[in-house]
Amino acid sequence: MKNIYITKAAGERELFSLDKLRHSLKKSGAKAQAIEGILNQIKKEVRPGMSTSTIYRLAFSLLKASGAHYAARYNLKRAIMALGPSGFPFEKYFAALLEKQGYQVQINQIFQGRCLSHEIDVVAEIPAENIHAIVECKFHVRPGAKTGSKDILYTHARFMDINNAWVAKRKIGAKPQSGELQSWLVTNTKVTSEVRKYGLCAGVKVTSWDYPAGSSLQNFVEAEGLYPLTSLVTLNNDQKRYFLSQGVVLCKDLLNYQNQFKRLGLEGNKLIRLESEIQALCG
Repeated sequence: MKNIYITKAAGERELFSLDKLRHSLKKSGAKAQAIEGILNQIKKEVRPGMSTSTIYRLAFSLLKASGAHYAARYNLKRAIMALGPSGFPFEKYFAALLEKQGYQVQINQIFQGRCLSHEIDVVAEIPAENIHAIVECKFHVRPGAKTGSKDILYTHARFMDINNAWVAKRKIGAKPQSGELQSWLVTNTKVTSEVRKYGLCAGVKVTSWDYPAGSSLQNFVEAEGLYPLTSLVTLNNDQKRYFLSQGVVLCKDLLNYQNQFKRLGLEGNKLIRLESEIQALCG
């Protein structure tokens, strides 16, 4: 097809790539024949200047026809953004991911630094391995947003204040007396090259949507099947907000709330479709 430039969420223009779209659609798990059919349909409809969000919605709609769970997988990045503007459900969501990796986690803990007290989003520990990490979660709801240098500088400054107090306490016998405190910046978006460079230089662990390669947020969710409930296409927005208000963030945990399904209109064929999507998506 001829060169067509489309518009990204942040306003930049880029060359439309069928291969790039094919790669993202493959992550949904849909069959190759269905994916090629979607690509052929989009190729007919894409126009110069069309926004990436418009192309996404078209692909999502076509993919949904092949199976709700395919569309749910394809929707992962936006589903995480849909956890809510406060960012708190994202903190709970990442804590749940860490638990699956063997961490002991606590959220919203107060740490006294040398100069100030700080509220920490997530405390993640594996005592047997002397791992003690304080996690700063940077949540963005705007597609195309990136986590930049000011975020990692802020994260590191707080860490240094807390770490100074940690070291001082260990010197007088406080536990744990082994293992170092680690700083960890986590975000649901991409990060700038400055963030990556500073993290490597200053020893701040960084986990973003697509970084580091092989162990990014996207990699881990897809490998473990730990999709947020906002991924589910058989739930409407009101139903999603209700379950989030109840502290539910993982789609697989919804099955523990079946006594509340009926009052939300989830019965009969709707319930069958929901349970089928959860099973296909999360296993």
